[in-house]
Amino acid sequence: MWRPETVSVVLSCVLSFLGIFTFFQNRMTSTEKRLTILEEKNTQQDKELEEIKRRLDNHDLQMQVLIQMTEQIKNLSEKVDKIDTKLEELS
Repeated sequence: MWRPETVSVVLSCVLSFLGIFTFFQNRMTSTEKRLTILEEKNTQQDKELEEIKRRLDNHDLQMQVLIQMTEQIKNLSEKVDKIDTKLEELS
């Protein structure tokens, strides 16, 4: 019924198919693992980028406050100079 040549051909085809299937399955698993690692790195970089943006925004706000304070000090200095001048005139 089954000749040895037929069994040999069928068996070699099945083994070849299993070998190729295993090879590609391993590559797919490896690729999925690398993809997962890259996705996690991307997520971490997004978080880090958001933190950096927040810090820069805070820094910008601090700089605005410092500029305002500098302007106020400048105005106060001018007023003190005017008061000093008036006091000298009165003396």
